[in-house]
Amino acid sequence: MRKALFLLAVALALPAAADAPPEPAAVSAAVTANVSHGLEGQWRNTRNTVHLHVSECGESICGKVIWAVPQAREDARRGSGQDLIGRSLFRDFQQTDDGSWRGKVYIPDINANASAKIVQLDHDTMLVSGCAMFGLACKTQHWWRMK
Repeated sequence: MRKALFLLAVALALPAAADAPPEPAAVSAAVTANVSHGLEGQWRNTRNTVHLHVSECGESICGKVIWAVPQAREDARRGSGQDLIGRSLFRDFQQTDDGSWRGKVYIPDINANASAKIVQLDHDTMLVSGCAMFGLACKTQHWWRMK
């Protein structure tokens, strides 16, 4: 039941399309075309409260905070005791056979790590989904490339 609710939440978080959503094979082919360099660059979260620089880190992809609004920084200090700027929120992301990325997301507000998946929807949009606390706390969020 919990998995079904999570899948419903993910489906509702996807942007509305004028027509039916693309077939999974089309999404997978588009994602597969985006090698690691497709994720590299600067990204902002949905509410534009955190900006990340995503880059290669050895054989994986990571994302460090380069800017955050004061409230996000304060929430991180309360949760982890550390400043948000310079923290790696995305780490150890490896591309999978279906073209998505799997790794860990750090959640500074609660000082926890979550298993996560990134699907690059297009050049400028990625969908990040993750669960912490044994799957009890799940969240899906869009991130947009900054130009």
